[in-house]
Amino acid sequence: MNNITSEKLQEWSKAGHRTIMGETLYMLAQERDNVVVSTADLTPTARLTKIRDDFPERFFDVGIAEQNLIDFTAGLSVEGLLPFAVDMAAIVPMRCAEQMRVSMAYMNLNAKVISIEAGVRFGPLGNTHYAMDDIAVVRTMPNFTILCPADPLSVHKAIIAAADHEGPVYIRLTGGPGFPVIYKEDFDFQIGKAIELKEGKDVAFISTGCQLAETVAAAEALEAKGISSRVIDMHTVKPLDKDILDSVFAENKLIITVEEHSSVGGLGSAVAEYKAGFSNTPRQIIASLGDKFQEVGDHKYITTNAGLKAPALAALAEANL
Repeated sequence: MNNITSEKLQEWSKAGHRTIMGETLYMLAQERDNVVVSTADLTPTARLTKIRDDFPERFFDVGIAEQNLIDFTAGLSVEGLLPFAVDMAAIVPMRCAEQMRVSMAYMNLNAKVISIEAGVRFGPLGNTHYAMDDIAVVRTMPNFTILCPADPLSVHKAIIAAADHEGPVYIRLTGGPGFPVIYKEDFDFQIGKAIELKEGKDVAFISTGCQLAETVAAAEALEAKGISSRVIDMHTVKPLDKDILDSVFAENKLIITVEEHSSVGGLGSAVAEYKAGFSNTPRQIIASLGDKFQEVGDHKYITTNAGLKAPALAALAEANL
């Protein structure tokens, strides 16, 4: 696990995705001289102060200028560096869509964008700080790869995989303090290759991001009732793992996609778009934040209202089989 111990996983679980990201980028900066990190006035918030202090020549804070952040990051890539731009998911990519499309996607540059606090993680700060549409925005951009890791170790491995991948990558981070550990041991993280956590013939749960923990719990509850439940971690939303989807279409009775995102343009839409080319496929239900602005509240309150907790997901499956 790149020397990631079980103790480190527990530490990361308590801290949440910002700390995991900051420490992983620091490791990359130590190992690779071409790694450069930039942000837009989020240096302490994004846990980047150690990189700033120890690698000042490879760290840039452009201030509250997110569009400039993206163009600046693209320029670093043109100069042969391996840049990571870090910002809030509620701002990037929405405010920077044109810059990401033209400066990164169109140029097919080897540049990475990491968005923190995706979904409704910012809770009481309200809908201006929720990122419910970011996957949808980036999915429309050719050449972009989209990664949505599900737990502490997969966040670490996704960032490393992005560094090894040639081309623009958008990494969507969810999972605050108390981030559940799903992968307790090293595993093979491959871009575009989903991970089947559990086999099952009745319902197939296909999840992305931190909702995977709720999906696993829902599957366990269904198994106790004799309902065979499959669980798939679709950590790469673009490109989708079509091989595993082919298997789901052929073997399962019901598909439930689970995501902390709008019902429009996210994982559920991506699966449905691929499924549209087949006949006689299972019914698909999109469990998501819906196509609406949210009632303001903390993360648990919002996701509970949206039906994204394990009991609701299990009941949804049971009612539709």
